Amino acid sequence: MDEDFFKEEIYYKDLYYTTKGKEQCAPNHSFGPTVREYFLIHIIMKGKGYFEIGNSRFNLKEGQFFIIYPNVMTYYQADEEDPWEYYWIGMRGEHLKALLTAIGFQVSHPVGNVKNFGQVKAMLQEIMAANPFDTLSRLRLQGQLYLFLSMLAHDLDGAEIKQIEKINKGVEYTKRAIEIIKDRYQDSEFLIGDISQDLSLNDSYLTAVFHKTTNRTPHEYLIDFRIQKSREYLETTDLSIAEIAEKVGYQNPLSFTRIFKSKMQISPRAYVKKIKTK
Repeated sequence: MDEDFFKEEIYYKDLYYTTKGKEQCAPNHSFGPTVREYFLIHIIMKGKGYFEIGNSRFNLKEGQFFIIYPNVMTYYQADEEDPWEYYWIGMRGEHLKALLTAIGFQVSHPVGNVKNFGQVKAMLQEIMAANPFDTLSRLRLQGQLYLFLSMLAHDLDGAEIKQIEKINKGVEYTKRAIEIIKDRYQDSEFLIGDISQDLSLNDSYLTAVFHKTTNRTPHEYLIDFRIQKSREYLETTDLSIAEIAEKVGYQNPLSFTRIFKSKMQISPRAYVKKIKTK
């Protein structure tokens, strides 16, 4: 990733530069879900990926762009086979939102096609090369931002980019979290935090959406799944309690016995005896 960042602004208020950069993403590289404190425009130079906002997902490719609004939850991910490369420009300004609305952008559909792609690409290269810490260079950069937005406005045709699918991100993340749990429940060193890391999610966010979908926390689901699998072993095999405990992710058989009894109101040994007497 190549990025520079400029925080302080004393000359411009309506619209001003905050950050710019470029990145050639690895396959499936993702960012979010997260919120930004400023406007961020991504222009896709090549490759493809998808962008999510609210319950909508947009498949995007070379010559298209998407806008991230401040304080709006978004997520975007590069394609596995043809990951995108993009430039981004971050902006702030007291009247920037009103300006974007006036030239045709919508928070609910913040995407578009860059029809005069060659001209926009040349301008982007100039913007990327600008030094925001030099006063004269920054003055030129300020003018280029207005020109850049005007070019996107002329080429704005986001209506052609369909909301290809309505999604419930909470349900989707929950499904992926459950898949990870089912794949790794036997690992005694497996932690719920590993799920958040694998999905690039905040721990509290994952817990909230998981609980909303299943009425259980990820930790509770993991315990329930381990107990479910242990019951299968107890009912269908002659393995010892210690062996079963290890197979379902517990190094200490006593810990397994305690958790099993708290869930089933009976010890594993008594459970086996009860099954055999049926």
